[in-house]
Amino acid sequence: MNRALFFVLLLWPLRGQDSAKVALEHARVVNLERAAKLPNFVADETAKRYKSRHTNPPKWEFVDLIESEISVKGAGFSREKTRVNGKPYNKRSFDNFNWGVQFGDELDPLFGPKCKTPIEFEGRQEFRGKQVLAYRFKSPPNGCFGTFSIKKGTFSSTKRYSPAWTGRFLIDDPEGNVILFEDEAHEFPKDFGADPLTQTSTWDYVKIGDAVHLLPVATEIFGGFTPADLWHVVVEYKNHRHFESATNIKFQTE
Repeated sequence: MNRALFFVLLLWPLRGQDSAKVALEHARVVNLERAAKLPNFVADETAKRYKSRHTNPPKWEFVDLIESEISVKGAGFSREKTRVNGKPYNKRSFDNFNWGVQFGDELDPLFGPKCKTPIEFEGRQEFRGKQVLAYRFKSPPNGCFGTFSIKKGTFSSTKRYSPAWTGRFLIDDPEGNVILFEDEAHEFPKDFGADPLTQTSTWDYVKIGDAVHLLPVATEIFGGFTPADLWHVVVEYKNHRHFESATNIKFQTE
């Protein structure tokens, strides 16, 4: 083999890694700025819930169809006009298993300088017909990602734990935006009572008025509690729009 060609082939993986590092630093800047300027919006949320006993593999049974109008503002969101299997539902939360709206909550823990979450380049892949960059991350227990709270019974104390989180994400190149985020919480203490939680959030460019925004369009969740059932929730967000001036909105955080 020609020595010059051999040298180029030897350097090619290194150049790929260097390019991935540059793209990651660009993504860090882009997404932290994006997290600071997330738009407020309203969308229609459709969720299908399934449950299973603790079997391997799980045997999923359809539970219900939940339709809501969600309003997202800053770190808060609310659900209104909720219907469960077509019937009006007025409670604040759902029975057995609830979920929040993943609206940029992952960006600060992933890229923020205070968190220093370890990130490694996984490679290039195709997503929605376009080449994207894939990365993996691992956050240790008591890191910047979510904390679990479990309370058993009215008079029992609430147990809290911040587990290790691992996952992967995709960024569109050269824009640098996170368009898919997968994370898993695991390694709970013995007898804590939570099953590993896996979430996949998908973002896409949607038009609201005359502007285009990158907003959540789908979420898929697997989770549950050890003494009870496993849950699988498939969520879609459609018809993103501005707030109506006459809408009376109350926000809550999960």
